[in-house]
Amino acid sequence: MAKDCAKIAAEIIRLAGGKENIRSAAYCATRLRLILVDRAKVNEKEMEEVEGVKGTFFNAGQFQVILGSQAADVYAEAIGMGVSAATSDDIRYI
Repeated sequence: MAKDCAKIAAEIIRLAGGKENIRSAAYCATRLRLILVDRAKVNEKEMEEVEGVKGTFFNAGQFQVILGSQAADVYAEAIGMGVSAATSDDIRYI
C-alpha cells in the first residue's frame, strides 16, 4: 500500500517546528535532511511515530529523517508546501 507522502511531509514539517523552523531541506536515497533554525523545537519522539518514518537523528548540523525509498517523494511534497530547497552552501555539510 502506497503511503501518503503529502501527509507524511506535513507531519514532518509540523513536528520539526513548522516551516519557519526549517531553513532548508535536501534528500538522499533514503533520508530527508533538514537544516533547522532551532533544534529545540523538534519533537523527535512524535516524529518517529509518523507512518513511514523509520527513524531520526541529528548529524553534522542536520536533522535527518529516515524514510526509505519514499524520501524523494516526501521531499518534493515538502518543497511544494513552501519549505526551501537546500542551497549549495547548505549541502556543503551534508
